[in-house]
Amino acid sequence: MFKHILLPATGDASDDMVFTTALAAGLGAPTHLAFLHVRQDPIAAAVGMAGGGMDGGYGVSMLIETIERDDVVAEAAARAAFGAFCAKSDLVVGAGSQSGHGTAALTVETGAESASLIEHGRTADLVVIGRLRGMGEVELGRLQDVLCGIGRPLLIAADSCPTSLLDTVVIAWKDTAEAARAVAVAMPFITRALRVLVMTVGEEASPESAPNALSVASRDRLVATLSRHNANVQAWHVPLDDGAAADALLAAVADARATLLVMGGYGHGQLREMVFGGFTRSVLGGAAIPVLMMH
Repeated sequence: MFKHILLPATGDASDDMVFTTALAAGLGAPTHLAFLHVRQDPIAAAVGMAGGGMDGGYGVSMLIETIERDDVVAEAAARAAFGAFCAKSDLVVGAGSQSGHGTAALTVETGAESASLIEHGRTADLVVIGRLRGMGEVELGRLQDVLCGIGRPLLIAADSCPTSLLDTVVIAWKDTAEAARAVAVAMPFITRALRVLVMTVGEEASPESAPNALSVASRDRLVATLSRHNANVQAWHVPLDDGAAADALLAAVADARATLLVMGGYGHGQLREMVFGGFTRSVLGGAAIPVLMMH
């Protein structure tokens, strides 16, 4: 079970779904939600944003004042959202005895958000984070930095959160260490799920595609193993014709009415910059449900 869950409180409108997903990840048991709001360092942020493009100190000074004002607004919004969510979710503020769904605490510090999430996340059971910041696109760089740095499972919230994450858990399976680690950290969900589907995409077992055949064989072994923990585990093969593998997976996930997707974080190279390959990027950009990842 996840007893200590870390999640950012950014002050953005997207926070509410992150909060809701983190609470759902507690699976109804008393859980401590550790909310973290990170203020920008105005001087460091201004220097980084200005670079060499501003002449003199006046422009930088004005930028620092703007960042400071934005920090005040964002912190106030984060505190308000934290208080409102705790009140409606029956969370006791503080680290004392747990009641209802559990306890919650808000930590506010100054620095780089990704670095702070990594520092606090390494000692949490689970980290829950949003994909978007405001109305922007999926923040792949932020997600990748945190996933690579925490060494813990990362649950990435979507635009909506199912009432329960346990109705249908889908495992996007490949015969890789990253996928195996993702399955290992997802066991609290897998053992309690109403249905678990182990999906392979385009992994036709043919003589000319030995690597794909290897994934199919390992998928069947995984189904056998997980069936010892949950009787409702099935293999699901997603054929791949001319379309993209990510699109095929997302379509199958929708057809299965999945409530949680489990997958490894990996790309096609050894560099850290390649952790989110094209497949992972497409899934994160298009998945309508929370995605649990491990690198």
